[in-house]
Amino acid sequence: MKKMLSLLLALCLVMGCASSAFAAVPKFMSVGTGSTGGAYYPIGVAIAEVLTSKLGTQATAEVTGGSLDNLMLINQGDCDLGIAQGNNMMDAYYGTGDYVDNAYENINALFGGLSKGFFQVAVMDNSPIQSMADLKGKKVCMGPAGNAAIILADLVWGKYGFTTADLKTTYVAYDDGISQLEDGNVDAVYIQTAIPASAIQQLAAGGKGYRLLSVDEDIANELCEEYGYFGYGTISTSVYDNMKEDVNTMFVSNMVAVRADLDEDLVYEMTKAIFENLDIIKSSHKAASGLSLETATRVSIPMHPGAERYFKEVGAM
Repeated sequence: MKKMLSLLLALCLVMGCASSAFAAVPKFMSVGTGSTGGAYYPIGVAIAEVLTSKLGTQATAEVTGGSLDNLMLINQGDCDLGIAQGNNMMDAYYGTGDYVDNAYENINALFGGLSKGFFQVAVMDNSPIQSMADLKGKKVCMGPAGNAAIILADLVWGKYGFTTADLKTTYVAYDDGISQLEDGNVDAVYIQTAIPASAIQQLAAGGKGYRLLSVDEDIANELCEEYGYFGYGTISTSVYDNMKEDVNTMFVSNMVAVRADLDEDLVYEMTKAIFENLDIIKSSHKAASGLSLETATRVSIPMHPGAERYFKEVGAM
């Protein structure tokens, strides 16, 4: 009898633990992405699909303004995780840059090494705009409002003697911006996202000639020296159809941020689910093809304890 009671007690304890673990998974989860014309969205959709299928939650990829919006939504608790630029995460967490006296206390890193967000400016092939300097005073689509790329644009174009204040700017989704460019309603479209950007693929498939503008090497060297999160890389002609020459431009690294107040066990399971199904994430967009355990721990702010536990468990930290 005592033996039977002991067995029943042990079974109840096991079931109780299992129920607690299950209860820690919320019914709904929200993944902050970006505009449908960028790389954030398809990658976010893949993350949401993995979380839905592996954790039993209903995760949704939300269309947002991008990095800045995602960090704000996560900090407020309106999104559970989201894709963001490493420099924005660092400023938001430490209260630097545009976040002085407004540090975000409810964000942690889930993982890094997601992709490189390239600084891309597209013009039509017959445009008189031949360099970044020629953009001053022109009508430029900047992507969706709330887009963190606007901050980067001012840093880059500031080296050329102008900022977005010197442009006639419009703020719409990348896809809509490309349509405006093709129709002659704007002179250029600025897209800061991983390559290939679906909006520029749309432009390339349209049959009309187009060009991407380069950032001069001396300007790039100054930016890289002043801001550690910048890199300088090449977008080769193999990235987009009908692209006539390689383009050298700036990039920043993208990461995934998560609510700091989420339960450690939940975040551990989230991280485990994502990295045990990397093939799904990597196949969602070429920009995610380099994601690995080796690159995942390179983050610009403290990692969530749940994610850190997983990476230590698998020997990545």
